[in-house]
Amino acid sequence: MGKKAKQSREEPIDRERVAEADFYARRCGLTRDEALKLFKEASTSKSQAAGKGKDR
Repeated sequence: MGKKAKQSREEPIDRERVAEADFYARRCGLTRDEALKLFKEASTSKSQAAGKGKDR
């Protein structure tokens, strides 16, 4: 028997984040998807930076 392929699981997008992404996208000339991607990357890097501060 073969192994089952892992299914990619995306987080549900809440309305507030979509509204913020729409606003940001209009202001900066981006698409909604590009703005959501930037928000996701920013929150990931923010949580990584917070983790580094705990070692001190």
